[in-house]
Amino acid sequence: MGLDIFDIYVTIDTEVVELGTCDADHISMIVLLHALSEKQTGSDQVPEDDYSVWVYLPWSSEKKEVCSDNDILDVFRLFTEHKQTQIMFEIEKRPYIPAPADLEASSSTPSRFMGDIPDVAFSAFEQDLFGNNEGNNEDQVRLGDDYGDDYGDDSGDDYGDDSGDDESPGMRAGDDSGDYGNALAVVPEVPEEVCEGTDDFEDLFEGYQSKTDDEYCSDEGEEISDDKLARVVKSNPFKQLVGCPIRFEVGQTHDSVYTLRSLLTDFAIQEGFNLNKVKNDKNRLTWACMAKGCPWRIHASNVGDDTTMQVKTYKSEHTCHRIYKSKEARSKWIAGKFQTLVKSNPGIQASVLSDLLRDQFNVTVDTQRLYKAKKRAVEVLLKEHEECFKHLRAYAVMVQQCNPGSAAYIHLLDKTSTFERMFVSFDAQRKGFLEGCRPFIGIDGCHLKGPYGGVLLSAIALDANSGLYPIAYCICEGETFLSWSWFLRHLRIFLRYPDEKPICFMSDRQKGVIGALKMQWPRASIRYCARHIYANFKVSYGGQKLKNLFWKAAKTADRFEFKKLLADVGNINPKAMKYLAEIEPCHWSRHAFDASIKCESVTNNMSEAFNSMLKDFRPRTYLQLMEFIRRLVMTRFQLRKEECNKWTTDIPPSVNKKILENSKESRILRTLHLGGGKYEMLGVGRAYTANLPEKTCECGQWQVSGVPCSHALAGIRHHFGVHGDEENLATFIDPMLSKSAYLRTYNSMIHPIPDLCVWADLDTARVDAPPLKRLPGRPKLVRKRELGEKLKAAKTGTVVCGNCKLPGHNSRSCKSEKTSGTTKKNKVSNTTEADVSVSSSQTQPAATSSQSQSQSQPPTKRQRARKGKAAVGSSQPTEVLTQTQEKSQLTQDLNR
Repeated sequence: MGLDIFDIYVTIDTEVVELGTCDADHISMIVLLHALSEKQTGSDQVPEDDYSVWVYLPWSSEKKEVCSDNDILDVFRLFTEHKQTQIMFEIEKRPYIPAPADLEASSSTPSRFMGDIPDVAFSAFEQDLFGNNEGNNEDQVRLGDDYGDDYGDDSGDDYGDDSGDDESPGMRAGDDSGDYGNALAVVPEVPEEVCEGTDDFEDLFEGYQSKTDDEYCSDEGEEISDDKLARVVKSNPFKQLVGCPIRFEVGQTHDSVYTLRSLLTDFAIQEGFNLNKVKNDKNRLTWACMAKGCPWRIHASNVGDDTTMQVKTYKSEHTCHRIYKSKEARSKWIAGKFQTLVKSNPGIQASVLSDLLRDQFNVTVDTQRLYKAKKRAVEVLLKEHEECFKHLRAYAVMVQQCNPGSAAYIHLLDKTSTFERMFVSFDAQRKGFLEGCRPFIGIDGCHLKGPYGGVLLSAIALDANSGLYPIAYCICEGETFLSWSWFLRHLRIFLRYPDEKPICFMSDRQKGVIGALKMQWPRASIRYCARHIYANFKVSYGGQKLKNLFWKAAKTADRFEFKKLLADVGNINPKAMKYLAEIEPCHWSRHAFDASIKCESVTNNMSEAFNSMLKDFRPRTYLQLMEFIRRLVMTRFQLRKEECNKWTTDIPPSVNKKILENSKESRILRTLHLGGGKYEMLGVGRAYTANLPEKTCECGQWQVSGVPCSHALAGIRHHFGVHGDEENLATFIDPMLSKSAYLRTYNSMIHPIPDLCVWADLDTARVDAPPLKRLPGRPKLVRKRELGEKLKAAKTGTVVCGNCKLPGHNSRSCKSEKTSGTTKKNKVSNTTEADVSVSSSQTQPAATSSQSQSQSQPPTKRQRARKGKAAVGSSQPTEVLTQTQEKSQLTQDLNR
């Protein structure tokens, strides 16, 4: 046998354990059990308990029992032949059930319950009931004997008759072949032992010291029976392997009748048949296939307690055809299967659910049922969102308790307990921003997609490696002047930012944000996102050339080059230059930015990137959204600490990347040393001067970004030598872009918050949900896109217009001049003239002959069509001739 390596998995007590890889030359039963015990307990000792081992065969959806090392080798050989790489074993610990010695010796071939418990012989009472068959093993009742379809339907009575049957169930001789595939199997109940004395129970209580005879004689028999019954029930609980089909078998136990019903519904949809619920109450369950003549049937009833259900009889054979439009796939079942999907995407269409049902479950349902299922799922989602508001105050308390110094403020509507806004920021975020980040904050809002809507306002900074650093966020009713003012005021109060230090905000000039910034942060410089400026600019002044000039003007750090680019815009379109000149350059052009900020960003991409991270959680509840953000930031703190420890230099990777790019550009420059650290660099089109001690360059890039530009790098290489600039290069980079600043940013830690179940019962004031708002009209399914933005990819196939012959639209939506009407009129006039000429040239005999022919032969379809056209076309010429005759007659009368 070849050395094929397999991945070994073991299922034990509904838990899947991965044991690793192994080949056939190093596997045995003891190795398998020892590896499992070592994985679960960490002990190297070989387990001494008895286990039952099965292996799942994926190509046949069956389980095969493994009893010896030879069986394991056969299993490996089978999996090699079927080219499988994973083997799934199912291992179950055999329960210890002591049995009397006389019972073990009384029967040579006792019956077994599912092969898991010791042999139990029939009592004398059962032998009298079934007939005295002593000495005849063929007449003994065995598991798997066929007792008829209706045997054992009543709960608690495995040999009673079923309602509607005149004939009592018969007993047939057992068959030792062990084929249970189509047989109706019956589980015999374990008989109660009759208490006859203490000697009968000494073997049962092996290992225990007996005290007095009275302690074993009162009600001990019932206790022993209950103990055995409990062990039998626990011996075969229902287990479903991940990705495996549902399978039922006799003796299988289920937690309750509700779980069994749910599994049977899933099984009916899996196998493609409808269910006939013969009996369906809390104590017993008898379901059959609805198809006429199909023998599939299952019966289960209570055993051991009032909730546990055990399969008593089961016939698995189906003779009917598969049904694809299943009645069992009701709206409640569909809503349960796609609850998570609807939560993450409440606007999902019913057609998508229909496709998923067909692909995943091979079921088709009507559209009305899909809408009902989606409505059910949305109602559950609405309840979850409503329940969320009850825990917001408790969440704010836990934020402040677990992370002292953090802020969690809730604003309610005036004189009510209705939620309006909530501000959250952790103390670790505040310390990291003040100690290690550049004073640059991007603010933006993104709409939430839950039932209550709202907007998430966020403040995002950049660390020394240009990574996103969330500072604070706020959930509010919308992007208004009041909401932005409330958010920015609490941000200023919480940060306690010094007034003498510079700070800059980047925004997209949306709905009151500029006014709120000027009110709450009057000393801050404000940048406008260049992408949003260009989106408004291209509405009136489009074109690729103007686009290139705009972005060059926005990204240049040289004021002389900026003026030249703006003049070029004016040469193309003076109105476009006037439009850009009305916006102050300090808001959108790099050459006019505050040099103390050390950030050259001209767009608000950092806020947009943060909003994209929340894509899957925007439909979730407010609490789930805030917890996702907290965990995202909390884990990122630790991950970036670990990444920083792997850096080999004091220069962050993003800064090092810029230096490498500028270094390539500096190779073509000619350097002139002027003394005192001053240099003049001669380029292709222009000369620039750089001052190394003052860290300035005439191009302006070094001052704005804090990273040496190509001109400065040429001077640094000359100053320190070609091979000596790496050690001294860090001194020419701004300290806010260093490794030490990066470590200070993530030096603090956000502490975890316990789960909701821990603090859900905190006694806090009540917060009510805001009223649901529904916009007028039908909900929009497609986002409104900007001018020039690429549309979503269309479906395959192209529609061609019948009017203009252009693809992409049809004749009804064609916006070109509709010439179809005039074309039809021309056709009608041409037809009329032709009919008039034909009618005038025809003679009376021809008409007579045609009439005789029409009377003799029935007209054809083409002839009837011609007659119809002639009738339509002959009406107008007749009127024209009549009017001409009247005019001529009138002229003759006047002349007379």
